Amino acid sequence: MAFDPTSTLLATGGCDGAVRVWDIMRHYGTHHFRGSPGVVHLVAFHPDPARLLLFSSAADATIRMWSLQERSCLAMLTAHYSAVTSLTFSADGHTMLSSGRDKICIVWDLQSCQATKTVPVFESVEAAVTLPEEPAPELGVKSTGLHFLTAGDQGMLRVWEAASGQCVYTQPQLPGPGRELTHCALARAAGLLLSVTADHNLLLYEACSLQLQKQFAGYSEEVLDVRFLGPEDSHVVVASNSPCLKVFELQTSACQILHGHTDIVLALDVFRKGWLFASCAKDQSIRIWRMNKAGKVACVAQGSGHTHGVGTICCSRLKETFLVTGSQDCTVKLWPLPEALLSKSTVPDGGPVLLQAQATQRCHEKDINSVAVAPNDKLLATGSQDRTAKLWALPQCQLLGVFLGHRRGLWCVQFSPMDQVLATASADGTVKLWALQDFSCLKTFEGHDASVLKVAFVSRGTQLLSSGSDGLLKLWTIKNNECVRTLDAHEDKVWGLHCSRLDDHALTGASDSCVILWKDVTEVEQAEEQAKREEQVVKQQELDNLLQEKRYLRALGLAISLDRPHTVLTVIQAIRRDPEACEKLEATVFQLRRDQKEALLRFCVTWNTNSRHCHEAQAVLGVLLRHEAPEELLAYEGVRASLEALLPYTERHFQRLSRTLQAATFLDFLWHNMKLPTLPVAPPVPPSTL
Repeated sequence: MAFDPTSTLLATGGCDGAVRVWDIMRHYGTHHFRGSPGVVHLVAFHPDPARLLLFSSAADATIRMWSLQERSCLAMLTAHYSAVTSLTFSADGHTMLSSGRDKICIVWDLQSCQATKTVPVFESVEAAVTLPEEPAPELGVKSTGLHFLTAGDQGMLRVWEAASGQCVYTQPQLPGPGRELTHCALARAAGLLLSVTADHNLLLYEACSLQLQKQFAGYSEEVLDVRFLGPEDSHVVVASNSPCLKVFELQTSACQILHGHTDIVLALDVFRKGWLFASCAKDQSIRIWRMNKAGKVACVAQGSGHTHGVGTICCSRLKETFLVTGSQDCTVKLWPLPEALLSKSTVPDGGPVLLQAQATQRCHEKDINSVAVAPNDKLLATGSQDRTAKLWALPQCQLLGVFLGHRRGLWCVQFSPMDQVLATASADGTVKLWALQDFSCLKTFEGHDASVLKVAFVSRGTQLLSSGSDGLLKLWTIKNNECVRTLDAHEDKVWGLHCSRLDDHALTGASDSCVILWKDVTEVEQAEEQAKREEQVVKQQELDNLLQEKRYLRALGLAISLDRPHTVLTVIQAIRRDPEACEKLEATVFQLRRDQKEALLRFCVTWNTNSRHCHEAQAVLGVLLRHEAPEELLAYEGVRASLEALLPYTERHFQRLSRTLQAATFLDFLWHNMKLPTLPVAPPVPPSTL
């Protein structure tokens, strides 16, 4: 699809080989051009709106020039041997540049419809743009002739001089796969150039110097690990299904894309102060990165030595002195940080420092999935696919004990920050707590329906936060083995879990490509609950005062706002106890708002189910039925469900009243028809005998 320069016409090319032009303002098709074989994959309008020319290219690699005035094909430009990927025009509109996957760019004279220059660029070009005809020394543009920029499968931007066919500028190439460029566009008014990479990242450059201005991270695929960065947890680093790391500033969501690894990054960890962090990858290497105070991140050290992918990494907890890695080669390596790295605050001269492993220990019989360093830097825990966790003494890596009890492989081990306790998460769906002194199992937490992938201590070691392959997070209270909250926000395996320094935020990343920031709202909820209770007490006291003063309308409105059916029932009973009950009830209900009447009708359904309270329910119903029109009653929210609930109980109450009335009538009949014998009257006693 392409818009014309006036943004009133839209051209579309489709699988049917047709090119159609649409009037955007009047909403109808204006042209229908046929003749292109196969799929039309490229359309472009001439930049001069007065010329009314449209260009298209299809599967035969031929560029067709269509006239909107004559409704016909004016010329067929044939010189490419593969798919044409872009068409761009010079400032005067007399020259067109085409690029293709046949690794050439062709300059066309639109007046003669002939190719004037073929420039071999030695890469499959996905996009080409003509640069403004003005000198740009930083890009090697020294003359005012036609220069153009290409983006393709080599992953770098290059500037070419059309007249000589020479490359005058080549962008430095960054390492790692996924750097191929799939699109490029120039915003002349803003002086910006946008390029898009094959792994869905958008890079924004200054057009005159190709200085990188902004980076936008695209689709992340599976998120494998996440960590907070910075002393104040101001940044987040994300490892996704890619050799690149993404660092986001939480405040602005500004992104940096870090290149260095040549295969997928599997795990991350951050040193205590928050400036240094480490990464490990499938390329069997580890890297240490430093963030400066401006938020810029650079690689300062790298090391290799494992014979398989490095799947887990953990940094020292007390000081920035060492880090530990675990690999699929069943070994653990201890890497000390060189003094040169710690003494400098910038990137070392000559590139990243090389790390050397101080100790290597074969720890398990299967893949090591997790390593954890104790808060005092003297102990190391390892968790493996062989269903065991082990405790080692640092720095010699001496075995102290084995934790046995899980039925499946272990995904995560974590030391408590307060107690001598180790937490393990397993594929058997459980989390276990172990004592470090005797290696016994203290507690088992069961609740996940699938593998538990990560576990972390929160609330100063009193609670556990676990994440599973079912996409759920669970918060456990250690004291009573209770799951106090289940958080359902992810749709797939939650591989990444990290808590902030203050324990008030948590970060999760999952296979559903989402990274979610969680906030601890326990204190807020407690404060809201306390305020709600205080408000309820105040309202209850006000309600008692209103009933005492016989201000029934205010009392009924207040009781309904409390949303407590029993309190409203108490008010209705108080109104009916008044000597002028009927008039009082009708006057009070009649003056309520519609939403209050709807709430009253809902309460009536509840009262009507009990024979002791049905009289109040029927009295309110009677008032509503007498004073509200049927159309208004039917417009009430949930009225149909209320009527269905009222009918059976109302019929039952009337049947009971009918039986009582019949019995009372029979008693009355018996009373009037009973013939009682007259009682003998005693003779009067003479006064003389008294």
